[in-house]
Formats: sequence, C-alpha cells, structure tokens
Amino acid sequence: MIRPYPQHPQRTDDPGRHDDLPAPEALGQLDLLGRMPIPLRRPFKAGVDRVVAAARAASGVRLNCCCLGGGEWYSPFDTLAREHGPERLPGMLVSTIYHDVLLPELLAHYRPDAASPPRPPMHPACEAAGLADPSGVFRVFSVIPFVWLVDQRRLKGRTPPRCWADLLDPQWAGEIVFGGWRPNERVPYQDYNAYLLLMLFREFGEAGLQAFARNVLHLQHNIRTATRAGSNSCEVGTIAVLPWLQAELCPRRDRVRVVWPEDGALAMPIGFLVQPGAQQRLAPLVNYLNGPDLGAVLVRNCYPPVSAAISGAFPAGARLKWPGWEFFRNRDFRAEEQRAARLFFAATHGLEAVSACN
Repeated sequence: MIRPYPQHPQRTDDPGRHDDLPAPEALGQLDLLGRMPIPLRRPFKAGVDRVVAAARAASGVRLNCCCLGGGEWYSPFDTLAREHGPERLPGMLVSTIYHDVLLPELLAHYRPDAASPPRPPMHPACEAAGLADPSGVFRVFSVIPFVWLVDQRRLKGRTPPRCWADLLDPQWAGEIVFGGWRPNERVPYQDYNAYLLLMLFREFGEAGLQAFARNVLHLQHNIRTATRAGSNSCEVGTIAVLPWLQAELCPRRDRVRVVWPEDGALAMPIGFLVQPGAQQRLAPLVNYLNGPDLGAVLVRNCYPPVSAAISGAFPAGARLKWPGWEFFRNRDFRAEEQRAARLFFAATHGLEAVSACN
C-alpha cells in the first residue's frame, strides 16, 4: 500500500463539519471511524453525511462519525488496539484490510453475536476467492483489484503476460513498474506496494520474488505511471501493476490495454467491523455500506462492491486472488510484509539509482 500524506480528517456529526480527530479517550463516543482509499474519500463522506442527516430527520438519532480525509491513514487506527473495553472504541470501523485492524485484541470487541444479521450474498468472483471472513468480524463490502497496464507497442512481438507467474520471466527484465515513492534517487523508497510483494513472496517464494525484482525498472506513484503509460517516456515500462482505477485513467488507450490476470487480480478487501451492541443503532450505516448508493459510486470508480445484488461491478470472467483469511488469522501480517520487502529490495540493491532511461 502507498503511504499517503497526513492531512485533516473529516468529522460528521453534522454534515459538512470538519474537525480535528477526537482525543483517544473520546474515541468511544464515535459511531463510525473510517478511512478509505484517497479517490473514494470525498464521495464516501458525502454518502455518510446523507445517512447521518436522514437518521436525524427520521428518528432524532445523532450519529457521530469521523471520516479520515486528505491523505491520513495511520492515526488513530494505530492506537486502537491499546484501548481497553468496548466503551473506549468506536461502534464501527471502516478500513481496507491492514495489520492495525487485524490485531486479535482489537477484533475481540467486534465479533458478531447471535443477533448480528447474516452477510449479504457475494458476487461469484468474491465467493470463489474466499473474501468472506469465516468469523464474520471483517465484513467486506468492496475490493481494490490490482491489475496490469500493458503498453502494446513496447511488446515488440512478445506475447503479453497472462498470469502472475509470467511477470517472473527474464524477458521482462527492467520493464515492470509498480507503486512506490521516494523524494529522490539517492535515498531508499519511503513507501511502496508491500501488499503486492507479500503476495508474490507467498506464491512464488524467495526465488520468485527475486526474479520479479530483476524485472522491475523502478517504483513510482501510480498516478504518474497512469498518466505516462503508452507514451515514449523513459519513466514507464512495458507492464505496470496498478489499482484498477489508476489503470483505467490512462489516456492513451490506443496504445495500452488493461489486463486482468487470468489467475486473478490481486484483491485488497475493504470492509467494516461493528460492535455487537451497536448493531441496531448503526443499521443505517451498515445498510449504506452494503447498499446500492455507495455501490454505484464504487462501480464508477473501479473499486467494485462485492454484493451479488449490484451488477456491472466486475468484468466478465474476472477472477480475484489474495493471501486468504487463514494467513491473516495465523501469521503476522506486518512482519510478513516487511520480510517480503527486505528480500525484494535486497535483490534490487545497486539498481535503485540506475536511470530509468538506461
């Protein structure tokens, strides 16, 4: 995941209100604490605003919600597991899957009880990928698919990759780009798609990750890649690994093609956790997250909703892949990501400062 730049959150206890984050001791007063991928943050907050206003008009219930805005990501999620007791935690958390929301001491407060409603049916691609949490704690409502953007003119007669293993082929040496950022070429990458490296490491092992590393030209911001793909820029390669939204934003569609890997786009789930005692109060928010209004926003922005009731979310025949719930329940997500990153960058040592034009 690319680390965003910290900015101010957006507070919704009255629509349109923007405040600083509550103090840690006041987190338990929140009905919802949410963070979403940056392209979704404004429309997501706008939808929450409408839910808050409708609930207040219909029943007088004042839902107190805080949606992280700008580029904030870590705080206060990185401190939630240290809070003690459900009364010190928000009623609902909304987040992409990340190690700070998967800590057992935090999940224990959000486990569903017998009164919790069943999850809605999922799209067949999501069911087949196993995105539904067997414990029912992390309730997936959307997914970030990582796909490929292939410059067809740079293929020069070669067969384009079809599955993830193809990216390890030496024929793509120095021709793959994926998301990352550093201030200049003299320092290491500050941020990068560690989730991608984790998937490659788990599926193909250390040798596979090293083979992939040898094929990487460099890392750069996804938007920069999307805007330059298909041009003659030396900053882009033949293949870019991007979130589906950024891949679709590329303007040179006569030269590039968006490719869903045949063995599945890498999926990063987006979901919510609800404290059992807050189910009834937060029903309007749960309905919004699973419902058609947000679903339409997600479809338009290529962050497909997982609900089987929302059509047009995925390309025909699309498949998804990801590490799976057994991994997240039994392994240290953060440590595994860090291990994969160390192996990857060790394999590229000495190449990071090489000009992309060479």
